[in-house]
Amino acid sequence: MKSYLNKMAYCRYLTKKLSVFSVKAIFTITCFITMTGMTLASPDQPRNYSRLIELIMLADMAEPIYPFNEFKAELDTASHGEYLTYLNEQPALLKKIYTGLGSEKIQWKLDNISNRLLYVPEMREEYATLYESYCNDVVTYVLDKTKLKNPYRSIQTLLQEKPDISDDDKGIVAFLVHNIIEESSATYIFSNPEGKKLKVELNERTFSGAVGSYGTDIYLRENGEFEFKSNKYTIWQNSAKNPYTALMVPAEETLHIALRKYTERAIKETLVENSIRTLKEVEEIVDSWIAVEEAIVGGLVYRLIPEMIDQYLDKQTQDFVEADLQRKRKFKRYHHLRKGIGVVGRVGYAESIKIYMEDPNRFKALLLS
Repeated sequence: MKSYLNKMAYCRYLTKKLSVFSVKAIFTITCFITMTGMTLASPDQPRNYSRLIELIMLADMAEPIYPFNEFKAELDTASHGEYLTYLNEQPALLKKIYTGLGSEKIQWKLDNISNRLLYVPEMREEYATLYESYCNDVVTYVLDKTKLKNPYRSIQTLLQEKPDISDDDKGIVAFLVHNIIEESSATYIFSNPEGKKLKVELNERTFSGAVGSYGTDIYLRENGEFEFKSNKYTIWQNSAKNPYTALMVPAEETLHIALRKYTERAIKETLVENSIRTLKEVEEIVDSWIAVEEAIVGGLVYRLIPEMIDQYLDKQTQDFVEADLQRKRKFKRYHHLRKGIGVVGRVGYAESIKIYMEDPNRFKALLLS
């Protein structure tokens, strides 16, 4: 099991998450101060944010911890597998279960698994103020260069528990926090041949390591149709071992949000064309398309990096850029990233966006060619 923040536990929350719900099935895309509101600075008046690098490299904050949302039931196969591994590695706990049921022959079933997000707020005024200003400037820069529509209702530092998130169409709220924490809870029911039952609840909190979170839920209806519903919020973390990782969050997440509907369209078409219905098959298709989305987003960000760094940061951050690319190579969802950088470099960022909007399969073909 992963290191604990409290008791027994395990949790999973992907950076780019895609959840799929149905009457019986659940899947997930994700590919998680005083100032509020969208105050975008003029792109022709750049501000130097090198001070942010120093702040990001300060000691990490682990508290206070606030709940971001309520627990949400999910058919999380990864968490389930981790919990079973944990139980099998706890002979003392298993002995208590056998003793409590008074039998060597027991059965078990999973009652439920649910997940939620927690977060550590950024309480340091200088850090919070500077990062919020930086996010606004970077979003302005990216939208100006790509000509994409502004998806945000507001960009704001979050200090309250369980923020009220509107479900209307007025835009997405970007919440800025210091750290994102994942919490998972699972309940297992053990029983003996006589029907005596024993309930075991497991819980874990882990710092996710994900610096940005934007989710889409996929609902598999009883009639076999798929419905997609994207979150009305995104969460950006201002801390990371590599400062560049946190500094690129507003650019990367803005592009993920802008391009997500085209990824959803490609996923839906693939699911329908292949008559997909099983959880494993859906997850495989979702993962394959998230890798494509990561490739174009990564390629676009890498293409925009030089001028962005020149405007807002110390040019020496190029070393951080390379370190971030090396780190991402370890994760499956980034296995097209290097090719994505190459494709965007060859055809240009405007043409890459145009291709992806018209037909994501064309961009995917360029990655695989």
